[in-house]
Amino acid sequence: MNRLLRAELVKLRTVRSLLWVTLAMVALVGISVISVVASAGSIESAADDRSVARISAIAVVFALMLGIIVMGAEGTYGTITQTFLVAPLRERVLAAKAIVAAVVGVALAVVAEALTVVVARPGVSLNLHNSRYVLIGVFIASAAAGALGVGLGAIYHRQGPAIITAFVWLLIVENVLSIGLRNGVKYLPAHVFAASVAGTRGSTESDLLGAWPGAAGAVLYAVGFLALGAALLSRRDV
Repeated sequence: MNRLLRAELVKLRTVRSLLWVTLAMVALVGISVISVVASAGSIESAADDRSVARISAIAVVFALMLGIIVMGAEGTYGTITQTFLVAPLRERVLAAKAIVAAVVGVALAVVAEALTVVVARPGVSLNLHNSRYVLIGVFIASAAAGALGVGLGAIYHRQGPAIITAFVWLLIVENVLSIGLRNGVKYLPAHVFAASVAGTRGSTESDLLGAWPGAAGAVLYAVGFLALGAALLSRRDV
């Protein structure tokens, strides 16, 4: 397993995907935080602190995308064949990729949170105590999103369809389903991840769980997608 982990880290270091994903995330987080600082005065409540800190949750989306790339890119470019020749146990390959994607997801969260705090703390007097649950939730959600992305990449075996599916679900499908599901929408993936970074210990909105149930749900979704991806991967020819 250690060799597989090192191999996955080498793959990430030798391609530009990680660099572009990180730069895009930094640009989006930076623009968002600067816009808030430029348009607002000082923070007046704990809810305002949490709202500003949630900007760092942009890292969750980029962690998901990077997780898809970690697995799906090998299917897209055909390098998965060589990977499985070296490591025939596909479940171990998937586990190694999931661990690396989760670790990189946490690293993205660190960068996003550091940028948010550095800009917002002096700019709008961001209180770290009031926003601590948001920051912890972003760590957990980013790690889970990275692993979930690997599972999604394994399901589709291609990065393009997996990324398109993820964004269509996030932007369209879950919003449509919320019309019919009403309170049940809180258990859908995007709402579960949103709850994990909301920073509220209890449920304050009808369509969101509390932060801790949301974090647990995000981890369970990641495990579920990885299990489904492993099942499909074991039956698929490469």
